[in-house]
Amino acid sequence: MSTSARSSSPQAPLPTWMRRTGAGLTALVAVLFVVLLLQVRQQGERIQTLQDKLQTLENEKDLDRTNALEEQVRSTAERLQNLEGLEQTVQSLRSEQASLRAQLRSQEREPQFPLDNGVDLNGRTSKPKPGRLPALPPLPSSQE
Repeated sequence: MSTSARSSSPQAPLPTWMRRTGAGLTALVAVLFVVLLLQVRQQGERIQTLQDKLQTLENEKDLDRTNALEEQVRSTAERLQNLEGLEQTVQSLRSEQASLRAQLRSQEREPQFPLDNGVDLNGRTSKPKPGRLPALPPLPSSQE
């Protein structure tokens, strides 16, 4: 019965120093919790700031890479346009060359203004053929 008498009897109040120490420890834990929350928030903000900076750097790097690629494309397009212009010039020159060759071949076959000196292949004199110009007379020599 002595145990039941102890459990049913009200416990004696704690000494004041124990209550104050408990309250102090509770306040200390609360302050530490608040400090911990503030540090977690600051670290979160730092991490966010660093992520933003990293994203900015990556964007700058990507932009530089894109600009370099655009410059290469522009340069390649300019070279291609120059080559196309040169190709057209070459085609024009080829056609002009073919035309000039054809003109030369036609002139080699038959002179434009054939002369007839009045002598045939056997050395006999003949009349000028129609469509041919007569040969010019020889120039007088200075000895005469």
